[in-house]
Amino acid sequence: MKVKSEYILRELAGQNIVVPIGSEAVNFNGVITLNNSGKRLFKKLKEETTKEGLVQELLDTYDVSIEQATKDVELFLHKLESNNILE
Repeated sequence: MKVKSEYILRELAGQNIVVPIGSEAVNFNGVITLNNSGKRLFKKLKEETTKEGLVQELLDTYDVSIEQATKDVELFLHKLESNNILE
C-alpha cells in the first residue's frame, strides 16, 4: 500500500498538513493534520509498504508496545482510507 501521488505533506504554521494536488484537489474537502508519528508514517507510505512495516517504523522510533503501535497504525490507515488517500 502507498499514498496516492496526488497527496503531499507540507508544513504550514508549524502544522504537518496533507495537501491534495491536481485532480485530487477538486475531490478532497477538508484538511488532515498530522502529529510527528503521523508525519513519519505518511512519509513511509510515499513508497510501497505494509502494515507491518509501518508498525515496525513506530517500534524503531518510539518507546511503545507492539499492541499500541499496531493500534496507532490501524487508526492512521483508517483515516487515510476513509479519505481515499491510499492507492
